[in-house]
Parts: sequence; structure tokens; C-alpha cells
Amino acid sequence: MKFVALVVITSAENESVVKEMAKEAGAEGATIIEAKGSGVEEKKSFFSLTFEGNRSVLLFVLENGLSRKVLRTLKPYFENPDNDGLAFTAPIDHIVGLDKALLSKFETNIEQEERL
Repeated sequence: MKFVALVVITSAENESVVKEMAKEAGAEGATIIEAKGSGVEEKKSFFSLTFEGNRSVLLFVLENGLSRKVLRTLKPYFENPDNDGLAFTAPIDHIVGLDKALLSKFETNIEQEERL
């Protein structure tokens, strides 16, 4: 079984929307990190203080097939011009500490997809 890290970067105010979309696609949970961004465009400033806006980084560890399903589910969110951010996957070569119940659920999902 191959695992990937699905990383989603979005505005903090849309964090719950992204989390819910991922959950509906089968992602069980995420590690959420508060972040700040530095973009290409100059951000608005107020009294010489630049406001970048708060960002959230959501990190999901998923089985490879499930990560593709979750990414497809999130695609319309990022195609909307009112939403900014990005999502990408990175392969995980080695991993320890996965919950056995979660691992069992991944295996069940793979078996169900193979039957289709």
C-alpha cells in the first residue's frame, strides 16, 4: 500500500470548508498548521504594516487512491476565482505510527475499488 501526503494551503477563514470537502471525499483527519504567506503581488498595507492574511496548511496522510479522490473533490474549490491557495501531493516512502483502524479502513477502501 502506498501513502501520500496531501497538503492543502488555503485562507484560514476557508479552512473548515476545505476540511468538510475532504471529509466527504473520505479523508478522516488532518493536521492543521497556522501559517503566513508571501505572494508575488504586493499586499495592502496600513501604516506601513503589510497585511498578508492568515493561512492554514492542512496535512492529510492518505492512501494513494484516496488522495486522488480527495484532490478531485477539492479541485472545484480552487478553480473558483474567489478562493486562493493550492493543494498537492507528495509521496511518502516510509511511515510509522499510523492508527491500525485507519490502516484497516484504507485496506477496505482499496478492496472495494478493486471490485468496481
